[in-house]
Amino acid sequence: MPPPSSHAVDWLEIAVQVAGIDAEAVADTFRPHCAGGVAIELATHPQGDEDVVDGDAPALVKGYLPPGADSARVRRSLRLALRFAPLESPPRWRRARRLREERWRDSWKRYFKPQRIGERLLVKPSWAKYEVKAGDAVIEIDPGMAFGTGQHPTTAMCLRALETRLRPGEAVLDLGAGTGILAIAAARLGAGRVLALDIDPQAVNAARENAVANGVQGVVEVREGTLPEGARGRRFDLILANISGLTIERLTASLADALTGTGTLIVSGFIGDAVEALSGALAAAGFMVDRVEAEGVWRAITATRAGRA
Repeated sequence: MPPPSSHAVDWLEIAVQVAGIDAEAVADTFRPHCAGGVAIELATHPQGDEDVVDGDAPALVKGYLPPGADSARVRRSLRLALRFAPLESPPRWRRARRLREERWRDSWKRYFKPQRIGERLLVKPSWAKYEVKAGDAVIEIDPGMAFGTGQHPTTAMCLRALETRLRPGEAVLDLGAGTGILAIAAARLGAGRVLALDIDPQAVNAARENAVANGVQGVVEVREGTLPEGARGRRFDLILANISGLTIERLTASLADALTGTGTLIVSGFIGDAVEALSGALAAAGFMVDRVEAEGVWRAITATRAGRA
């Protein structure tokens, strides 16, 4: 997010309600146009003492336009883009509203709360106070232009699988890194080295800043690119890819080449209908599917190469 300003300014918040399954794709459409950031507000329901994300419920995607932006043109472009997008249900636009600088910043704080994931991982924004327990692996991520705060079910499933499968000292690849949350989590959990790749320059910048903010820049290298060129022939013990199922299918051979002979692959970013085809593509590339995790409509697959102990 941009640094605080000493001058009072107005930001324009534009928002659209979409099916939960469409939220990430719609946010991707917003990001090139919304210099003030893009927020995905997911529905939750109480479970014990915590609120749990309901991945099947509608979501609200919010974009923030800075002062001086041609807001009318941006809104026309976004409406046109979503009109022809293959969405699960028609988008429902909310009335745009103007926010003072302070309310713009507070709008992030209302929807992004500290979240425990798995046994050790604690994901929190920098402004939040939260009790840290012995052994916690704390990740501080402030929401902004790039996706990935741990709230989305696909990110949470990847984090849980990472915590279970990562061994200390292993080399990790985070493909489609976004904010770098998975790369930072790998470093916090004991990875020896981590390469984070993303094709979006804004995401690359965000991931680099977050690695520095979390003090893991010595372990996490962030680079613009994808497989196979981005890895430059390096091989990894564990690969994380929270991207679309079609992209994963297209990259199965490259993922296999980048993984050590006993390595683990953790992929997410797709719904249940894609599991069969994706599992077949992984098998054809020499993987064995160990586990399919479900959260709402979303799925994550953990697969291994032969010989994993």
